[in-house]
Formats: sequence, C-alpha cells, structure tokens
Amino acid sequence: MIARIALGVVVFSACVIATAALQGQSAIDVMALEDDGVGPMRLGRDFDEAERLAFRLARESAFSGMGCAGFAEIRYLGTLGEHPVAVMAMTGSDRIEAVEITLQQPTAAHTHEDCLRLRDRFAEPFLDRYGTFDASWQVNKPVSKETLARTGPVLIEARWFHSGSDCYISARFGEYGTR
Repeated sequence: MIARIALGVVVFSACVIATAALQGQSAIDVMALEDDGVGPMRLGRDFDEAERLAFRLARESAFSGMGCAGFAEIRYLGTLGEHPVAVMAMTGSDRIEAVEITLQQPTAAHTHEDCLRLRDRFAEPFLDRYGTFDASWQVNKPVSKETLARTGPVLIEARWFHSGSDCYISARFGEYGTR
C-alpha cells in the first residue's frame, strides 16, 4: 500500500514537472522580436531545436527543407504588427545563420515612394523596439531599385520592381545572404 502511494506521488510529480516544462516551451511567442531573431528563430540557435519549436508552435504553417541555394530552411507564417508575414531561418551548418521576415501582403506599389511607405509601415514594430534607422542607402539595379536601412540588429529592405510595380519588403537578422 505504501509503495503504491509512493509510486503515485512520483508519477504525479513527474506529470507536474512535464506539464510545467511544456507550458514554458509553449510560452514562446512565434512573433516576439528579440535582438537575435524572432520567436524560436534565433541567430546561433541549434537548427534542429529551432525546427522542433517551430513545428510545435506554428504547426499549421511550419515547413522545413532545402531552400535557396541549397541551404536548409525553416519557415512559418505569422502576423507582425498588422501585416501577414513569413518567417524564415537559414543555415549552411547546424546553427541558424540568418533570420528573415518577409511581408506577404500587400506587395504592389505603383512607385518607389509607395514601396518605401509600405516599408515604413512594415518596419514600425522594429522601429518601436530598436529605434530610428541608423543608416540608409539605395542600390539601383537593372530591374529594381533597392533601399536598405538598418535599425539595431535588423536590416530592412525594400525592393521595388518597376516593370511589375511589385514591392518586396523584408527584415533580416544576420549577414548571411546579404548583397
């Protein structure tokens, strides 16, 4: 009888500890901005650990596999501020080397100035957390006009493609894949 009670206490205690650990894991906000990334996607984090967290926390939209240029990627969808976004972590090793948050909609802009206004609305959560843009520069390419701006650890990019009036907006942690 005493052995059964003791076993019950041990099992109950293990359940309480496991529940607390799982609640701590699920307390991670998949869209929480940090100095080294967002949610479970953090620079330097073990790729497999980030992948497990992403699939646990954003199971409806999580994806992992080979991406651009053959680098491993983890992706999921979320909302940042008022904007639908895709979050992606990339690596060529076992640790996350870059985290990119890409605006999903809207992506149309009739002018470069419209694209910059869209960038500024997208950038509001970053500017609120890290402060005003520290630096800004423009790169003119044959098919696009790219404006890059840095706030804290984040590079915000607006690429306007005049031929289709498309506007690609992203925020990137890490230097991996920068132009």
